[in-house]
Amino acid sequence: MTFFKRLLPMLALLALAACGGGSNSSSSTQPFGGTGSGTGTGTGGGTSTVAVADLILSVSSAQLADTASSTVTITATAVDSGRVVISGASVQLSADSDAVIAQSASVTDTTGKVTGTLSIGSNRANRLITVTATAGGVTKTATVQVVGASVASTLVPAVVSPGAAAQVQYRVTDQSGSPMAAQAVQVSAPGLSPADATGVTDSKGAFVYSYTAPAATGSYTVMTTIGGVTDQQVVNVQAAASVPPVTIAIPPASVSANPSVVGVNTAGSSTNRSELRALFIGAGNVPIQNVRVRFDLAGDANNVGGTFSTGSATLYSDANGVVTSAYIPGTRSSPTNGVTVRACYGTSDTDPNLLNCTTNATTTLTVVSQPMGVSIGTNELVIVNTLTYQKQFVISVVDAAGNAMAGVPLSASLDLPRYRKGYYILPVGGKSWVKAAADTVCANEDINRNHVLDAGEDINGNQRLDPGVADVQVQLLSATTGTDGTAIAQVTYAKSFGTWVDAWLTVSASGIGGTEGRATYVLAPVPVDATSLTTTTSAPAYQVSPYGYATDCSNPN
Repeated sequence: MTFFKRLLPMLALLALAACGGGSNSSSSTQPFGGTGSGTGTGTGGGTSTVAVADLILSVSSAQLADTASSTVTITATAVDSGRVVISGASVQLSADSDAVIAQSASVTDTTGKVTGTLSIGSNRANRLITVTATAGGVTKTATVQVVGASVASTLVPAVVSPGAAAQVQYRVTDQSGSPMAAQAVQVSAPGLSPADATGVTDSKGAFVYSYTAPAATGSYTVMTTIGGVTDQQVVNVQAAASVPPVTIAIPPASVSANPSVVGVNTAGSSTNRSELRALFIGAGNVPIQNVRVRFDLAGDANNVGGTFSTGSATLYSDANGVVTSAYIPGTRSSPTNGVTVRACYGTSDTDPNLLNCTTNATTTLTVVSQPMGVSIGTNELVIVNTLTYQKQFVISVVDAAGNAMAGVPLSASLDLPRYRKGYYILPVGGKSWVKAAADTVCANEDINRNHVLDAGEDINGNQRLDPGVADVQVQLLSATTGTDGTAIAQVTYAKSFGTWVDAWLTVSASGIGGTEGRATYVLAPVPVDATSLTTTTSAPAYQVSPYGYATDCSNPN
């Protein structure tokens, strides 16, 4: 592993330092060798009478995911004029931009520190949070960037005739893929009518900007801000289609539906829907732009019906090779996997492959008539194998009356929002391995989750995305619920990843009063077995994080 190759210089330095030694009355086992010793005395309690000359303010991560369970640790250290830490000094931590900070204590401890836990509060928008530490007349600030909100936008149609009505459809989601409702929307579209629009996203995180194209042909820019994310689309007003064709071969595409089980709608309602995503990736994992795509129901063999948010319009893949739409069920339910959604695609508007749907990608959905609830739970056990850990979860599905629902199709997905850097040590005389310091917590580098290394995403410069999409995997041990309304999901990961990566397990079933029927369980981080921590005769497989040990997310080490 290249990471351990980078440890060699550090190993050499530590080994050299260890030779300068003498004897030590106490030591600790560290992953890089070496020992240390020391004694000290101190007193605590009360309030310090020593003036605070300076504050050292640090954050455990410069980024904070826009999910309720995500936190960043804030540490303020008070020192006197000689740079000696002060215990008992009053320090106040605060945060702006709707963030919430929970302070551990009002005065510094014996190490001169006060810590706080920063969370996003109720605002899931991307934004910059300023954290302030104040002690007497000394004030220090640090910033934390909230990340994770993303906007998918679709032009319907992609090319508009002069004077015609058209739309730009938006959907905003947080880092876990959940819709962000009630987000303020600001649209600026000079040349279109209306030229400006405001509003809020609905319960599905969706917003539609409807406009009328001008009589004059040309390109018109639509700038939209939702949830702290700015999206730009260019509307082409032409008498005939003018988007350039795709000039390379298009490999087989993929299309996904989330959730894969969705409830029926009442007449005239579009509340329940499944988000569709078609992806076009060429040689070398390069996204293919301007692929023509049209969604249909492949003949609707079961006569279930339903519509698409983009209608029958021809859509065009964006710079990430992505086309989005949504399937909106009608009033009829379907057999299991009884709805086939088909994405027909081609290189140009007149490509026979597009018009005849010769080239296509499909996925299936189930439309259910009863609203259901889904939950995820687990126990205290971690399954230990030779190379891997496994953690099992029980998924429970009930109807509106709380009765167990058998035979309900389920789908599971994982997101890895953060990875962690650091290492464990075995203190002298200690009975268990402990982390040498607080984790350095880093956000997933694959910001748009397209599994392609895009420009600006390789934060640590190691030529790959961290964490890897395969670092943790999930498997449903049964695709549908049993007679008791439950099913088992199993999360598996190599032992070396234990405690070094966070995982979000999401299971989709059906609509719950108009929501997407999802339940999520957060592993922050993925656990290890207790025995490996208390085995002092050998180091655990996860002693050093596979993502490195540096205290900086931009450092590959």
